[in-house]
Amino acid sequence: MNTWSVDKIYNLLKFLLRQNQSGSISVSDFFNAWNTEQNAYHSDLLGKWQKISNNKTGTNTGLIMNETIMTQLAPFTIAGSVAIASGQATKPDDFIYGLARRLELSGDEFLVTKINHGQKWYVNNDVIDPPSVTNSSYYIIEYEYYYEVLPTSATGNLQLDYIAHPEDVKWGFTYDAQNRQVYNAGLSIQPKWSIPTVIEITKRTLTNFGVSYKDRDFTNFGEKNTVTGDS
Repeated sequence: MNTWSVDKIYNLLKFLLRQNQSGSISVSDFFNAWNTEQNAYHSDLLGKWQKISNNKTGTNTGLIMNETIMTQLAPFTIAGSVAIASGQATKPDDFIYGLARRLELSGDEFLVTKINHGQKWYVNNDVIDPPSVTNSSYYIIEYEYYYEVLPTSATGNLQLDYIAHPEDVKWGFTYDAQNRQVYNAGLSIQPKWSIPTVIEITKRTLTNFGVSYKDRDFTNFGEKNTVTGDS
């Protein structure tokens, strides 16, 4: 995905500070705030998507909004796999929200039915379709850090499609001969968002620091970087 590097974001900050003749903001302070805004933006998007998904109106507006949000969240939509051990499958560290689940065993995939905690007793005692490896009848119950898998004798892997937490971006650097920080892309962690979203998150961060900007500043800066070849 085409996006801005952390160095380009930081150069934009310095560009605006010079333009406004403002004081300095350290790179660590700026990106700590940027990551806070990134997390808030991600949470807001996910909340909107959940609200639309739960409101099954079937309207075109809802479908379009849903598609738009999922496109923005696409860089954080992960297809993962976690091993099942003793009837439990531990969620990945970056897990936020599960989209789909399947049980994989010896190369074959089986449907998994998600139930709530209050249904566990009824499912285990169901005379028609209880949890069964023989009949490939599998159920899961979600907890904060793991899924309980029924029957508990189930083995294999739980295939998970999920929304991941955004990784904190980082402006990595080394020191030059004068002991000055010099940007190092290899030590950096780049944003995964599209350019419009990176700009929106950056605007929110700039506002928190009281840095003045106009929309055309982003256009002017983008044109300047296109001419100089900066990324």
